[in-house]
Amino acid sequence: EELEAGHAVQDALMPERTPMVPGWSLWLFTRSANEVGGDLVDFINISPDRVGVTLGDIAGKGLRAALLTAKLQATIRALAPDLPSLSELGQKLNFIFCRDSLPNIFASVVYLEAQPNSGSIRLVNAGHLPPIIVRSSQLERTEKGGMALGLSTAAVFQEQKISLNTNDLLFVYSDGVTEARNEQGAFFGEQKVLDLLPQLATYTPQQIGERLLAELDRFIGYARAYDDITIAILKRL
Repeated sequence: EELEAGHAVQDALMPERTPMVPGWSLWLFTRSANEVGGDLVDFINISPDRVGVTLGDIAGKGLRAALLTAKLQATIRALAPDLPSLSELGQKLNFIFCRDSLPNIFASVVYLEAQPNSGSIRLVNAGHLPPIIVRSSQLERTEKGGMALGLSTAAVFQEQKISLNTNDLLFVYSDGVTEARNEQGAFFGEQKVLDLLPQLATYTPQQIGERLLAELDRFIGYARAYDDITIAILKRL
């Protein structure tokens, strides 16, 4: 019953799946492997010219990870509006995570800000899988980020800037996507994701996400879930 209550709280803290942002189409999704999850996806409407999207993954699963996920979400929501520098945001998040977290626990995070009616995106990556840019049928990886939160108080984080043209999209995901396993123990793998994205580039983010999930579920079959699955897709209109 307590885990069910925790699941209900996590659901209440999650953003709507398709936030409305002028000039953009967004789709946000997370699915826990257990009753409560250690992945985070969030959306913040900061100001008329700033919206923020977070995708994070706390090491481990279960209640411990879920509690730290809620703390990370609250910390980002508190700090981001007052910090125009994403490098500074990364450093403050890391300091707080190192100070307040448990030993040997870390978190990988991508936090990005988009401008309504503009193709400009700024992001900071703390130890997470690099988001993928899809331009028509071409794929580009964003730069590798700094180390994950909680590993070292000396970690340094660099703000990245990218520009998307009409119909370009940014795909952000957790390793639960690529490391999903079937009944034989085989991984879904990164290559399947890279093969699918160009084929789906003309669709809406919601259609892309739902198609990818359908492929994942078909691959997993009746195998139990090994990890949380979290996805954020942003498409420039």
